[in-house]
Amino acid sequence: MRALEFGRENAVPISIRCGGHGVPGFAVCDGGIMIDLSETTTVYVDPARQTARAAGGANWGQFDHETQAFGLATTGGLVRTTGIAGLTLAGGHGFLMRQIRSGL
Repeated sequence: MRALEFGRENAVPISIRCGGHGVPGFAVCDGGIMIDLSETTTVYVDPARQTARAAGGANWGQFDHETQAFGLATTGGLVRTTGIAGLTLAGGHGFLMRQIRSGL
């Protein structure tokens, strides 16, 4: 929160590093502040509500591990090391996505 405050007050660009899977570096701003969430990997599952919450640095492997313990599954990435935040915000394709049929 302090980094966000500082950036806002000083007109400094801010970027967030979540899972760190983005090879091209599109999430990185030039001359700004990088907030690193990669070590915040907690995943909390509420089996009664069939919901899950994940911290900003969690990846699909960690998420799948926790949700599958309760028989839950979700669409997500194909690569376990890909961060949840990047796929959620920038797209991505998972094993449970709808099937794309040619000719429709």
